Amino acid sequence: MKAIERISIYLEFKMITPHKFEHTLHISNGYFNKQYKKKGSIGSDILIKVAEKYEDLNMLWILTGEGTMLKYPAKIIEILESKQYNI
Repeated sequence: MKAIERISIYLEFKMITPHKFEHTLHISNGYFNKQYKKKGSIGSDILIKVAEKYEDLNMLWILTGEGTMLKYPAKIIEILESKQYNI
C-alpha cells in the first residue's frame, strides 16, 4: 500500500474531505484525488505539510505501514466512542 492510500484511510477515519485536506495544506484543488486515482507518489514537501498540520498522524505508518495510524492509539477508542460507534 502506498502513502497516498494510507492518507486516504486517515482522512476517511477523521471524516476529512479531500477538498478540506487540500485547503488545509494549501495545495491545489484536485491534487489529492488525482494522486489517489493514479496511485501516485506524494512529494516530500507535501508530507512535511501533512506532518505539521495533522499532529496525531503517525508518519512512520504513512511512509511504511508500520505501527499504528495514530500516534496516540488510546485516542482511537475515545474518537470512536465520541462518534457513537459500537466497538
